[in-house]
Amino acid sequence: MTVARLRQTGGFALIELITVMVILGTVLTALVASFTTGMRHEVDQTRREQAYANTRLAIDRLRVDINCAGGSPQVDQNVYGGFTMTLTENHSGQNGWCPGVIPSGDTSSGVQWCTVPFLGSTTRFVLYRYLGLNASDCGSGGSGSSFQVDYIALPPNSWPTNSQTTSVPTSWVGNIWPTPATCSSGSLPTVAVDVNVALDPVAFPKENYELTDQLAIRNANRC
Repeated sequence: MTVARLRQTGGFALIELITVMVILGTVLTALVASFTTGMRHEVDQTRREQAYANTRLAIDRLRVDINCAGGSPQVDQNVYGGFTMTLTENHSGQNGWCPGVIPSGDTSSGVQWCTVPFLGSTTRFVLYRYLGLNASDCGSGGSGSSFQVDYIALPPNSWPTNSQTTSVPTSWVGNIWPTPATCSSGSLPTVAVDVNVALDPVAFPKENYELTDQLAIRNANRC
């Protein structure tokens, strides 16, 4: 009986093995695709969250400077390929001085914010802050410039324009300060901000966080 069983040639046919392999491959492909999609969404969400955090930190710092400013800012194209906004501020000992802007003992009478292209790029800008009024000092030209946020990219609706620049720029690339809203009688003037942060503006332009705001200049004369 045992010898007879050993001599039997019964087993799986080739077509059966192929069928099983096809079914198994289909199931595994679906599982791998599901895991891959989940991981990709997680990475996308991480990029968006980081862009959000970077944008909020920069705007919070910028809001303090604008709220403490004593007059309308100047926005001009800088020599680095971006734009510089100059705010007039009062230093220590003067009326309207804001400790959060000009440190005690510093005699600077202004604060500058500027966008500078990252290594000559036209799709990625870095935002700097500088105590002083010399336009060439902010950003790459000033050792005292403090880095604020990276990965500033082209907003979805193009770079904003500003009708209050002191000179007509050759391009609006890198500008994040659009023309502010019209100041009504009795109201404080404002500074408009449009900051769009994308960690990879070339490969993932839609994975961005854009923040627009109108920030009041609280130490300025009312309109």
